[in-house]
Order: sequence, then C-alpha cells, then structure tokens
Amino acid sequence: MKKKINYLLFFIFLFSGIFFGFSQNYQVLYKVSFHPQKDKTDLKTEYMRLETLSESKSIFYNYINKKDSINSKKEGQTPYLRFTVIRENNSCKYYGNFNDLYFVFNEALKTDWTINNKTSEFNGYKVQEAKIELDGRQWTALFAPEVPITSGPYKFSGLPGLILKVYSEDGDYSFEMVELTGHTSESYFHSFQAGKYTAVKKKKVEKFISNFLKEPGARNFTLHNSYGDQFDYSFSGQKDGSYKDMNDYVKGVFEKYNNPIDRKTYILIF
Repeated sequence: MKKKINYLLFFIFLFSGIFFGFSQNYQVLYKVSFHPQKDKTDLKTEYMRLETLSESKSIFYNYINKKDSINSKKEGQTPYLRFTVIRENNSCKYYGNFNDLYFVFNEALKTDWTINNKTSEFNGYKVQEAKIELDGRQWTALFAPEVPITSGPYKFSGLPGLILKVYSEDGDYSFEMVELTGHTSESYFHSFQAGKYTAVKKKKVEKFISNFLKEPGARNFTLHNSYGDQFDYSFSGQKDGSYKDMNDYVKGVFEKYNNPIDRKTYILIF
C-alpha cells in the first residue's frame, strides 16, 4: 500500500509540474540582426526580450540595460531599437521617443498569417512556416506549436506557438530566439514608466518626424551621445553658422539609421 501511495504522489507532482510549466509566464530573448542603412551591407545586432504576463498580454523591449555575457554592448551605448511594444488582447501599444516627445500609439494586431503545413526543425524544436505582410515588408516566421505562446517579437502575434525566428524577405531584419526561461522577479513590467508617454495618432508621429527632418536647425532639441552626455540646442531665429551646423549634423545622424523596421509609417527614434 505504501508503495502505491508513493507512486501516486510521484504522478501528482509530475503532472502538477507539467501543468505549471505550461501555465507560467515566460521570458524570451531574441537576437535582432538588421541593416540600419538602406542599400548598405553593414549589419548591426541587438538583443530584445519578450515577457508574457498571460496568454493575451506581453511586453517587448530592448535588452541593452542588462550587462551580461549575452549582451556584449559597451556600457552607456545607445541602441538603435529603442522602442517598447505592449500587447493586450488583439491590439498593441507602441512606445517610442523623438526629440523629447515620448509618444505611444495604439494599433490593431495583424494576424492574417498564411501557414504552411510543412514541418522542419529549428534549434531542436519542430517548427512550421508562416508568412505575413507587416509595416511594408514581407515576413517569414518559424514557430513551434509545442510551446504555447501566441505573443511574439515586435508586433508579431497570433500564431499557434512561439515564434523562434521571423525575418523580412528583403534581408533587412531578423529576430531569432536565443533563450527561453520562466519569469523572474526582475520583470520589466514593474519598472517601465508608461505614464511619461503621450498618446498620439501614428500619423501624427510620422508628420512630426518628417517636419523635423526638413529643417532640424530651425527647431530646439536635445542631443545625447553614447557616453550619456547631453547638449541642448536652441534656434536663435537666424540661419547662421550654428543653424547650418545643426542641419548638417542631424542629417548625418539620420543617414546612419534611415532604414527603420516600419516602412509604411516612417518611425525613427532620436
């Protein structure tokens, strides 16, 4: 009888572990490889992390603030991909900043995937292929049905399994999973300051950026470098040497990242 009870307890703990393993929240680290400049071969790599709170809520953000063996970036270096995406049910909120405008806009999630039933293996997982058009690019995703996570990197969502890799077919952007773990107490949800962002329409952000780039020297703005230094520029009202220098400087900065992930609405981070 005692032996039977021990076996019964063993199976209770076994199935409890399986249940909690599938119901717990997750942290997924992605390596993001991208070409910051149009028609250039220079390839950049940054790390971003997806955290899931539930089946219908997640947050995706840059992982540069973590200084470990995975993130080899120098302390204080400013990343290119400084946006945060929070998914809630069938929509997402995109958080970014441009010239001290901390903005957030709402978007409906695109889930009209075309799924290929052909299977293969990727990083030890059985995966299927799916395709979608998003933000002016054609994308291909490899997802693992055995991992019950419908959220994905960036704005990708709605597949019946975790996205292990998704890449634009033009070769400019690629997200690849490098680590999958359970949640820890150090969740980014707890520290993210959503309250400092102003809700605006996506098209308004695009117009704001477009107008700024036409004549940056005629506006007031704050510059930050990768070492944390700050310089405040104020337009004097005269198109003097400072005005011309600022025009040239800012245009040079944007030429270093003129290939943002969103092609439909030209969203840049500055």
